[in-house]
Amino acid sequence: MEDGKIKNTITRSFELQDYRIEGTEFSGFWADLLSKEELVVEVNYIPENKKVFSSEEIEKLVLEICNKCDSFEAQLPENIRCEATFKNLGKKIYKAGQPDFELEPRELEELQVAYRFYVEYYI
Repeated sequence: MEDGKIKNTITRSFELQDYRIEGTEFSGFWADLLSKEELVVEVNYIPENKKVFSSEEIEKLVLEICNKCDSFEAQLPENIRCEATFKNLGKKIYKAGQPDFELEPRELEELQVAYRFYVEYYI
């Protein structure tokens, strides 16, 4: 394959363990390759040893997820981007590297996140 072709397609996802966050478990995990240029990985995080995340825990989880998104994008070719949609927090979207991301954390039984990897422009 030509170098440009590889950069214009999503050729792999990260491993299941890359989405793990300490103190949480998965209650759901799906990967959907929508096209060769877009992959969505949905992860539902639940607390490891209790029923509900406090708003403070949600705030920390959101920060950790944003950091994961930044890390994922840093490992990808320069034209492939990552964003995270917090589905049950008003569907707020964090785009990797976004400096002014804010949302209102609240107590939740489950944090639903969709990581989206997509080709932003062609090389």
